[in-house]
Amino acid sequence: MKKFAFLVTAAVLAATPAFAAPVNNGDGIGGNPRAAIDPFNVATRGTLLAQSSTSGTALTFAGTFNSAVYKNTDGTLDFYYQVVRTGAGTEASNEIQSFTVQAFGGFTIDAFRDGLFNAAGFLTANNPGTFTSGATRSFSGNVAGVDFGSNNLAGTENSTTYIFRTNATAFTRGTFGVIDGSTLQGATFAPTVPEPATWAMMLGGFGLLGAAARRSSRAKTVLA
Repeated sequence: MKKFAFLVTAAVLAATPAFAAPVNNGDGIGGNPRAAIDPFNVATRGTLLAQSSTSGTALTFAGTFNSAVYKNTDGTLDFYYQVVRTGAGTEASNEIQSFTVQAFGGFTIDAFRDGLFNAAGFLTANNPGTFTSGATRSFSGNVAGVDFGSNNLAGTENSTTYIFRTNATAFTRGTFGVIDGSTLQGATFAPTVPEPATWAMMLGGFGLLGAAARRSSRAKTVLA
């Protein structure tokens, strides 16, 4: 089952998060420690742009992967991800160990968690150890993810909502993978560089703003 909903949004006032936990290339790979995942400042959430929910059954588990994109109050994009374990697989029943998402190459990532988030298809976390997970990233930076560590998802547990705050201003179709002894893969959201047409519109807008500024600098007569 796959659902996508896209919403038209407006810009909002700028603000900054209270914490930041950068996820660097190679974190959690080759013996490097996983990156920390900090509590999310809900005041910076911003506006929902798109959401999706993809469900399926692998060999060793069944699950749902929730995704969303928000334009945060700083104007850049946040990518929201949550794993929901819904039962056993077709051949066995193992705990879910981690998930990955791509493609994030060339973009910065700060990792956050929000265990109480309950909107846009996401659930309040019910995995008791979910906050001890760590963020990972490949050496190229393209693949990012979360390792649940000793707090794998069992039964019908769902993870906290993990938020990857980026410096991207546009998004596209990406890929997720939910992993234990087998893997469930599907489509999600990932950052991208704006299309040339988008840049042209932006530059055109800047040009119009410049023209308006030049006009406003001319002498004015003010009536008392």
